[in-house]
Amino acid sequence: MADAEDQGGNGKLFTVGIGASAGGIEALEKLLGHVKLDSMAFVVVQHLSPDRTSSLPELLQRASGLPAVTATQGVKIEANHIYVIPPNADLAILGGALQVMPVAEGSVRLPVDYFFRSLAHDQGASSVGIILSGTGSDGTLGLKTIKEAGGITFAQEPESAKFDGMPRSAIESGWVDFSLTPQAMAEALIDVHRHFYISGAAPDGAPRRDSTDRLLVLIRGAHGTDLTYYKEGMVERRIERRMALHRLTRLEDYVKLAQSNGKELELLYKDMLIGVTSFFRDHAPFEALKTTVFPRILDDKEPGSQVRIWVPACSTGEEAYSIAICLLEYLEEKSLDLRVQIFGTDIDASAIQQARRGAYPLNIALDVTSARLHRFFVKHDSEYQVSRSVRDLVVFSVQNITRDAPFSRLDLVSCRNLLIYLSPPAQKRVMRVFHYALSPGAMLMLGTSETVGESVELFSLVDRGTKLYVKKQVPAMMPVDLTPGLPPRSTMPPPGVARRPSFDIPAMADRRVLEQYGPPGVVIGEDMEIIYIRGRVSPYLEPMPGAPSFNILRLAPPELHVDLRRAVHEAQITNAKVTVPSQLREPGGLRKFDLEVQPLNDPDVKAPLLLVLFVEPKTEMAKVLPMRALESRPEEMQALERELEVTKDFLQTTIEELESANEELKSSNEEMQSSNEELQSTNEELESSKEELQSSNEELTTANDELQQRMSDLQQSNDDLHNVMLGIGNAVVIVGMDLRIRRYTHAAGKLLNLIDGDIGRSVGQLNAFLGGERVEKLASEVISTLTPIEREMVGSDKRWYDLSIAPYKTLDHTIKGAVITLSDIQTRKTAPNLARDVAEYASGFLGFVEHPLLIADSRLRLVWANEACYELFASDAERAVGLPLAELIGAPAELAGLIQEAIATGTPLRQRGVELSPPKQGKLRAVLTATRIPPLGSGATLILLSFELMKKEETEA
Repeated sequence: MADAEDQGGNGKLFTVGIGASAGGIEALEKLLGHVKLDSMAFVVVQHLSPDRTSSLPELLQRASGLPAVTATQGVKIEANHIYVIPPNADLAILGGALQVMPVAEGSVRLPVDYFFRSLAHDQGASSVGIILSGTGSDGTLGLKTIKEAGGITFAQEPESAKFDGMPRSAIESGWVDFSLTPQAMAEALIDVHRHFYISGAAPDGAPRRDSTDRLLVLIRGAHGTDLTYYKEGMVERRIERRMALHRLTRLEDYVKLAQSNGKELELLYKDMLIGVTSFFRDHAPFEALKTTVFPRILDDKEPGSQVRIWVPACSTGEEAYSIAICLLEYLEEKSLDLRVQIFGTDIDASAIQQARRGAYPLNIALDVTSARLHRFFVKHDSEYQVSRSVRDLVVFSVQNITRDAPFSRLDLVSCRNLLIYLSPPAQKRVMRVFHYALSPGAMLMLGTSETVGESVELFSLVDRGTKLYVKKQVPAMMPVDLTPGLPPRSTMPPPGVARRPSFDIPAMADRRVLEQYGPPGVVIGEDMEIIYIRGRVSPYLEPMPGAPSFNILRLAPPELHVDLRRAVHEAQITNAKVTVPSQLREPGGLRKFDLEVQPLNDPDVKAPLLLVLFVEPKTEMAKVLPMRALESRPEEMQALERELEVTKDFLQTTIEELESANEELKSSNEEMQSSNEELQSTNEELESSKEELQSSNEELTTANDELQQRMSDLQQSNDDLHNVMLGIGNAVVIVGMDLRIRRYTHAAGKLLNLIDGDIGRSVGQLNAFLGGERVEKLASEVISTLTPIEREMVGSDKRWYDLSIAPYKTLDHTIKGAVITLSDIQTRKTAPNLARDVAEYASGFLGFVEHPLLIADSRLRLVWANEACYELFASDAERAVGLPLAELIGAPAELAGLIQEAIATGTPLRQRGVELSPPKQGKLRAVLTATRIPPLGSGATLILLSFELMKKEETEA
């Protein structure tokens, strides 16, 4: 790639992909002849003949004045150059270098889509795609990929293209930002390239938070969707992209545009919701479904049980249908009989509507194998539609995953490339929703760039490469908060600010003791239980006989209990340090020390804690008073000490009684706590039941939406079918596999005397009309052999009919019965005899008449005409006999009605002025006289028509 200083302009080289086909050379010359920027390179992908050398580089170089070459393997793209795809090859780009790829044999070749996809993946938001004149739909999906990556897309205005197939397909897909002529496209391309969104230059005033928030408020008011949980960087890039399309450099100006233009606000909203999806995107996860996921979640299920899968953020449905196809293949391979239900949800209603239809352009052949296309898709004129057998497995619904109730009892959740757009609080909330929705041992599949983040306590990693996780069983899991909304972004910790670590009791106690004294001590809680021991406390605390305990009163000697209780009680009340002089009797005398108790008032401490220290006198390491000192004291002192001992014994007894009472109260308290826990458990069960009811209601709502949509489609189909059945002139009867009548046309009802009560009866009741033909036998033979049967026969009304029986096929090519058709061929059968008889009759009686005459039967088909008539209407007897009068003479509908009335009543038409429009001639004005002819030998009813052309002056009069 050329150096920045060689690229001029803004110093950033970017690549423009151009796709063209038939008629594209002229458009290419007009486009490239108007673009002159040193920091821009062009790659032209045209549909070329595989066995001919292209002269396109020379033509483009002559038209643009830029160096134009045929792309070669590994060539680095340089600024101000044009590169043309070589014949019989596909083109890709990697790291700014072109890659010439051989064409895969037997695959559908779509070189424009192939390069555009590669360009989007390599250049990201800096990619630009252009579609010019051409046939087909190549390039449409490629533009979709570019727009998903944040790039800019162009298409030639169809009216200015020699062939509008490719531009029109791209525009109708909704993935085109600009639809312009090649000249206007060149100017827009220059403006977009200079914008800071593409060039990377600093914007005119960096986007401010308040302006962005105003846009999010406008979107929420217009569409009811809160996008504040999206990552700020993604939101700002999408806004900057819309600014680039309008050539705006100040965010404040774009806010004003969005406020005054509802269409622009809607386009911004759709840009925010663009979903990156395609069939079987990233093949590795779909292989993991068959090798890892399906065996774990399906193989232990009982036959007939249900498999439930959820695909949130499914966009237009490709991901959900891909999983359904993989699941059907796995079930068939393992011969498993399971019921499948897949939920596809998305916040975009228009995307869900397209997903329900299940129709996609022919370009999906790049992602779907030919075998899968043949098996799971039905090809129409310009699209592939997912077959009914796959569509019936997937239910699509509009849902906001951060606000609406989730599904439940799921076996798999596939959420790929949604979390990368969400802020951390939203990600954490979504993870809790997934954990609630999944059954025990069920699995979660994320995108390749996603993880469970801070929710590692909810999911265990199964496969790092394909980002497969399994649900953990979490005790005392709090209910999922289904209330709408998330914490505002202002409460979220700013980037780069570390969280306060969880408090560490040992470290905190060490810090306090070392800061003040450094004596031994312990940390206790409200219940006098020791939490942490600091230093050597054996002179003051030691285990007592009996069950082990960490209660400080059980470890302290009895003579310390009074001082400990008093100091702890006073410290708790005053919330200040308390010092109590104390002493312990030892074999060598008395150990005197200070007992200090102080609260641990630290912000990280959530439960009240107390630090108890045993402080020795600072002058001596061990202040022990010898026993002989006591012996030298007066007798009064010794008496007082004895009295003190008695008092201590009495106090000790009182304390023990108090402790017994406390134990009883503690037991009562434990019973109350147990009852409270039971009530809390009952409340959690009620909350869980409520959530399950919400989930069930969501599923019912989703299924109801789907059924309403299908009912609407079915009603429309029934209306169309009813009108078709009424309008068909032939008698048609449809029978099922059991050879019973399912439906018949209006004509069949009149001809065969069928009524509504005949539906469900055997088709054998038609045998009487068909002269004894075994219709049920013929229909059974057609269903078995799939070979249609056609034969001529005479009905009970003595008329000739063409009997046709064909298999009844569904859209999925399944045989569901047979279609029986009766066509009246009486005229064709009797026309030769009737024409001969009428010709003899007319020659004998009408041969002298010179103006145009013709004879028609009761169905207004020509039987005979004289030469003047053939000359007038530019025809002859060989072609004309048997034709309808409307086709031969161009008679209007009202005239046909008058002639039919004359045949039925025998009342002639006299001197009727008519206007005729025969083929290959202009309009004719004539005077018509018509009268019924008595039946001839064949018994047919005929009518004689006489035409007398009107002169010009008569016509004007």
